[in-house]
Amino acid sequence: MQVTFKNTGMISGADIQLEGLTVIAGENDTGKSTLGKLIYSIIKTFNRYEADIRSYRGREIRDLIDDYYRQFQKGVTDPATYESGKSFFDEFEKEALNWITPDNLEKQDIENKVSLQVSSFSETLHSIFGSAIDRKEFIDKIVRIIFTSPAKEDIFKRTFQKYAISVLHGEIANKYSKEKAFSITGKEGQVDVFEIIGTVDDLTVSLKGKFFLEDATFIESPVLLNIADNIRLSRTEFDLNGESKKMAELLDKGYVPEYMRDFIMKVTDRLPIQENTAANSDIVKMMKGKFYFDPQEREFVFEKEAQTFKGAAIASGIKYLGIISILLQGGFLNKKTLLIFDELENHLHPDWQVKAARVVVDAVKEGGNILLTSHSPYLIEALKIFSDKHLEKGRAAFYLSRSDELGHISSIDNVTHDVSPIFNLLAGPFRELEKIDGADME
Repeated sequence: MQVTFKNTGMISGADIQLEGLTVIAGENDTGKSTLGKLIYSIIKTFNRYEADIRSYRGREIRDLIDDYYRQFQKGVTDPATYESGKSFFDEFEKEALNWITPDNLEKQDIENKVSLQVSSFSETLHSIFGSAIDRKEFIDKIVRIIFTSPAKEDIFKRTFQKYAISVLHGEIANKYSKEKAFSITGKEGQVDVFEIIGTVDDLTVSLKGKFFLEDATFIESPVLLNIADNIRLSRTEFDLNGESKKMAELLDKGYVPEYMRDFIMKVTDRLPIQENTAANSDIVKMMKGKFYFDPQEREFVFEKEAQTFKGAAIASGIKYLGIISILLQGGFLNKKTLLIFDELENHLHPDWQVKAARVVVDAVKEGGNILLTSHSPYLIEALKIFSDKHLEKGRAAFYLSRSDELGHISSIDNVTHDVSPIFNLLAGPFRELEKIDGADME
C-alpha cells in the first residue's frame, strides 16, 4: 500500500509505503508525528466505519420506536396497559436491533417477524391511537431502515472526522499554506483504494477498494502506562454522544485522544496468545526479565532475577521494551496490522537503541508491519543495517523529513537507496559544536 499526502500538517507532499518496515527520519517539528497519526486514523476508520453503519441504522430504529412510544405514553390511561406497552416497545427494540446484521434475513422474513410482533400488541395500540397509527406504515418504516444502508462514503467521512478531531484537534491542513484543503490518497499497486480531499469540516471521500491493513496501534510514550486506568476510564470523541470536550471536563469525565485509549486497552485487556517469537525472545534477553500487566493488581510488573518491580518503580526504557513484548504476545503485530512508534529511541540508551532495532527487524521478518519516526542516528543506522541483512528487498523503506528555512513547510523524500542525507542532517549539531569548540580554542 502506498499513501500519498498533500498539504497535511507541515508536509507539502509525501508518498509513503506501508508494508514491512517504514522509517521516517528527521528533526523535530517536521511533520513526522502528524503523518503517523493520520495513517493511524485512516486505518482505524477503515477498521470501524462498517460497524458505524450498523450503529447509524440502530440509532434510526431507536428514534423511530421512541416516536411511537411517545405517542403511546400520551394516549395511555390504564396502568396495566402502560406496563404491557412499555414491555412491548422495550422488547421490540431489542429484536429490531438484532435484525441489523451483515447477513440480514430475507426482506420477507423480516417483514413477517415485525408483523408478528406488532400484531401481538395491535389491539392495544389501536385502542389508544385509533386511526393515528398505521400498522403497515410502522412495519414498512422498520424494514426500510434495516435494509437501507446510508452511503458508505458518508459514514466513512463521519468516522474519519471523529478521528481527525480526537487525534489532531481537526487541524490537518498546513496553517502556513495558502491552500486550505488537504488530500490523502491510497493505492495498492496501480489500483486506487481511497481518496480523501478537503477540510475536516468539508470532506469529499471516494472509496474504491479495501485497505489491506485492518488495525493500527500508535505508541507515543511509556509514560502512559503510569496512568493506564485513568486513560481506560476516559472519554474519547467516539463516546461523547454530542457532549463537547469542555462539557465532558465540567462533568468530571476525562477526555483523551482515541489512540491513547486504544493503546492502553490493548496492553491491559488482552491475554498472551503467542510468546515464542524471535522478536519477543530478543526483548526478554535485553531486559533480562519478564514484563506484563497484572489484571488483579491493576499494575504493570517487571520480574528480574527473582525480584519484582511494579508501576512507577520500573524504568521507562524497560516499559518501552515491555510494551513491544506485550503487543507481540497479544497478536497485535501481523501482516494485517501496523504498529506506529513515535520516536522509539526516547528513554533508550544508544546500546539499547541498537538492540531495539534488531527487535523491530525481527518482528517485521516474522510478518509484521512497523512504522517508526525517529531522529536518532544510532537507531536509524541499526535499522538500515539489520533490514539490509535480514529483510527481503522491498520490505524496508527509509524517508527523510526536512523543513524550509522558515520552518513552515516540510517535504518527505524516499532515501531508501542512499540514507546518507539522513545522517548529514542529523550530524548538523555535532558540526556546530565543533565550530564552537574550535572558536573557544583560538
